[in-house]
Amino acid sequence: MSRKLLQIIIIFTLLFCFFINESDEFIGTNGIVFAENKDKDTEKTQKEEDYTKYCWNLTSLYKNDEEWKKELKKFNEDMKELENYIGKVTKSKTHLSFSLKIKEKLDRKINSLSAYAKLKKDLNKNSYSYLNMNEEIKRTYSKYFNITSQLELEILKLSDKECEKYLSSRRINDNYGMYIREIRRNKKHYLDEKSESILSNLSSINGLPSNTYELFRNMDKKGKISPAEYENQIQSYDRNTRMEVYKDEFLPYNDNINTLSCLLSGQVNKNIFYSNVRKYDSSLQMYLDSDNINEKVYSGLIDTVSNNTDSLHKYISLRKKVLNIDKIHYYDMFVPIVEEPESVISYDKAQNMVFSALSPLGEIYEDIVYKAFNERWIDVYSKDDKVSGGYCLSVYNNHPYILINYNSSVGGVSTLAHEMGHAVYEYLSSKNQNYYNSSPSIFTHEVASTTNEVLLYENLIKNAQNDKEKAYYISMYLDFIKNTLYTQTMYAEFEKYMHETSEKGEQLNALVLNDKWSELLNKYYGDDFEVDPLAMVGWARIPHFYNSFYVYKYATGCCSAVNFAQYILKNEPDSYLNFLKKGGSDYPLNLLKSNGVDLTSDKPIMNTIKKFDQLVSDLEKILEADND
Repeated sequence: MSRKLLQIIIIFTLLFCFFINESDEFIGTNGIVFAENKDKDTEKTQKEEDYTKYCWNLTSLYKNDEEWKKELKKFNEDMKELENYIGKVTKSKTHLSFSLKIKEKLDRKINSLSAYAKLKKDLNKNSYSYLNMNEEIKRTYSKYFNITSQLELEILKLSDKECEKYLSSRRINDNYGMYIREIRRNKKHYLDEKSESILSNLSSINGLPSNTYELFRNMDKKGKISPAEYENQIQSYDRNTRMEVYKDEFLPYNDNINTLSCLLSGQVNKNIFYSNVRKYDSSLQMYLDSDNINEKVYSGLIDTVSNNTDSLHKYISLRKKVLNIDKIHYYDMFVPIVEEPESVISYDKAQNMVFSALSPLGEIYEDIVYKAFNERWIDVYSKDDKVSGGYCLSVYNNHPYILINYNSSVGGVSTLAHEMGHAVYEYLSSKNQNYYNSSPSIFTHEVASTTNEVLLYENLIKNAQNDKEKAYYISMYLDFIKNTLYTQTMYAEFEKYMHETSEKGEQLNALVLNDKWSELLNKYYGDDFEVDPLAMVGWARIPHFYNSFYVYKYATGCCSAVNFAQYILKNEPDSYLNFLKKGGSDYPLNLLKSNGVDLTSDKPIMNTIKKFDQLVSDLEKILEADND
């Protein structure tokens, strides 16, 4: 299956539904502490807003569900056009060009069909009707995957000489060159036709571990408080309140820990099965290969970060000192250690804050942001049946769709800036690249979104009106880097451990996972962090483990973003905009390196760690001066 379609269908339609608004787990959608008692203020603010201005207009995709159903039926019929080319795809340059043109047309259709079904489901999460629509799409996708797999097998069977002859056609090379080379790069990992057909038929059950986990988390996990209430109260200045909501949230995971460990083990074993069948050395290699990432980048990230945790330990100690407690527990990680200067930020003001922060990126960038704000690209507010968190889903022949649950906080502004980074990246890419090169890797997507957050923090700190306000924004920036670089790297190390343990034939169970999780918490957060019994089950609350070997991209994205932002603030943004415009026309490491960020070295990581260390020192000085 093409890298392009896999990114659109699998990542954007499955991955981002996992996002939840909790800073220690998923950066980008949050990553920051929120002030106390926001619910009432937010509710009041939302009632004053005109909802029609702040929700998606999906009619540009399909007028209604009935039209969607007709188009899905038509798509299933149209697939036969591509199926008729199977066996003749590489018969001539004309056959190859025509078959890929048909595939592009079908790709774009299933992209729109998938997007509509997902967007509708995420606004109506308890609707079995939209769950069924998504299941219909998965079944259709499975059939389509089987056809396109056969197409790609034919391209694989070409000799190098024959392939180069086809690529000598400018029309084929310009439109499909990257796609064809990508298929052939993985030639040794493809199987014979019969085996590929069997694997494609398995695609419908591959998602069982993640789907089951999602159902548990969204529908079956029972607690006394809602996710929004948990998010609010875990930041309470009253420690007993924090402790109680922590227990309410974590106990359901603890009570079902054996089931959840079995699910996660199933996800790992599924990965091992595919990596073995496709002749990879490991599951890690298989997943990194999709972006042509060397394993040294992954292991180098873990080694560099885990060997440079002194600054993080210093920040945890500062948190303990300010809160005046003997040890930092998990439920102490989110309470603001500096009082928020402004408790309620209207959405209109949030838009202005984002505009101001992104102004160094220039007019072209700002014009796209303006379109997003004014052409209903964004579904803004939380509703009863709407999923939590935030994401950006792109549709090539349409515009990106951003989901957030704006809560009138600076954290909410950060979420908006983050998702806007995804949207502008996709928009610029689609305007400057042909279809097959238009969808950037998620690896570089996390750079685009995170750069916006870094620019936001830098702008807030620069324009702070007093030391108290400056201290608050510094603390936010620190939490952002902590959650994005350090914590996500810890998750990446845990994920690597799980797969290596299973690959050696050793057992993964709740006890093993709890022990490793505890070890890593101690290693990353230091002596002033207390790993209590419930904290040990924290791994069970990480949905991203069901989208394997993804979390490290947050960490590399953070390092790239900090380096890009420092450059943008001192220079013109042309180089960065050039990076965005290139979309998926080359592999991530090449795109970043050609624009000044080399992730094969530890320099971007160390620059980010130095930035974190400086921020800790700056915060300490302000807080000490306050106490004098």
